[in-house]
Amino acid sequence: MHTLFETGAKIMKKLNDSGHEAFFVGGCVRDFHMKRDIQDVDITTDAKPGEVEEIFEKTIDVGKAHGTIIVMTDDIPFEVTTYRTDGAYTNHRHPDEVIFSNHLNEDLQRRDFTMNAMAMDRDYTFHDPYDGRGAIERHEITTVGRPSDRFGEDALRMVRALRFMSVLNFSIEADTEEAITLNAHLLKHVSVERIITEFKKMYGGAALEQAKLKLVQTGLVRHIPFFADAGEEVLLRSRVHSLADELAVQIIKNPVLEGRLSRLKLSKKEVGFVKSCAALHDALENGLHPLKIAYSFDEEVIGRFSAINDENHLTDQYSLLGEAASLKKSLPISGKQDLAVGGRELMALFQSRSGPWIKECLNIIENEVLFGRLKNEHNDIIDWVRRHVKVESGSVEITE
Repeated sequence: MHTLFETGAKIMKKLNDSGHEAFFVGGCVRDFHMKRDIQDVDITTDAKPGEVEEIFEKTIDVGKAHGTIIVMTDDIPFEVTTYRTDGAYTNHRHPDEVIFSNHLNEDLQRRDFTMNAMAMDRDYTFHDPYDGRGAIERHEITTVGRPSDRFGEDALRMVRALRFMSVLNFSIEADTEEAITLNAHLLKHVSVERIITEFKKMYGGAALEQAKLKLVQTGLVRHIPFFADAGEEVLLRSRVHSLADELAVQIIKNPVLEGRLSRLKLSKKEVGFVKSCAALHDALENGLHPLKIAYSFDEEVIGRFSAINDENHLTDQYSLLGEAASLKKSLPISGKQDLAVGGRELMALFQSRSGPWIKECLNIIENEVLFGRLKNEHNDIIDWVRRHVKVESGSVEITE
């Protein structure tokens, strides 16, 4: 049996021995039934948060007001959450209040989809009041209760449905899909960060193309920053394997979108990758020398853009891209920081103060070294600069 379940069962036994119910719950039960890899295990119990803290020695309060305590067992963190029912959802994202319950079925009733509303005891006996296993056998995503109620409570659930569609290769039950279409406008109440978290998982799924089609058909796409301005046809035609790849394709097809990338609140690294792909595409289209391309772009960007281009035909400069990739490992320098001389030595050489001329001079040296016309050796560079560079009144002049 899976190690996480075996370790989690120790927590459940201790709760049982203290007179409480305890069950594995949610996605881990779904994945166990589907024989999928299990990354983490959640436990639900009728024990109140304070009681959980009293029963276990090592606990962390991560959401006591909402019933969640982390219990450390064998150095593994487990979320242990008290049965609860949710109060009204006035912001379409979080309940106004959480009411602790003594009944497992009441806790399962508040969950999003039937496949996630299953529980399992430490003897691996299922508790499945909403036929989650039946939905799994039908490869179908269906809500617990009325779909519009579930999406009205938490609008992010509509995006989660698409994520599960992509990752599990499931279809969305007809009434559930209709409710997504009717409630798509509620997505405006959800932070873009939460949407992007789901999108990243969706874009890693095997059935991404079907999920993107539903994204368009249900109208959800019109309520998501950046994507609302992207062309639906481009979105449906793109063949990508990550959200970052998708964004790169969209910006290359419609450069205006680059100015709207900030709306997605991605990390600097993610934004940098997307913009670098767009810049690499432009460099290829403009016929930039392959050495310059190899020098200007990271190996990861060149490699990933090459893969994206193979599937999306963004540029026909395949030979130029391939040549740049092959040159990457044989570059004499990887950046200005590798040059054997720096600004201080140039100031000493020309007896001049710091100024823009230093950057201009280093650019010239960098170019000569890159194209193999000058060795990246201190004495060679100083000698070459003496013979070929003049600096007067802060301006740089190249002589033969």
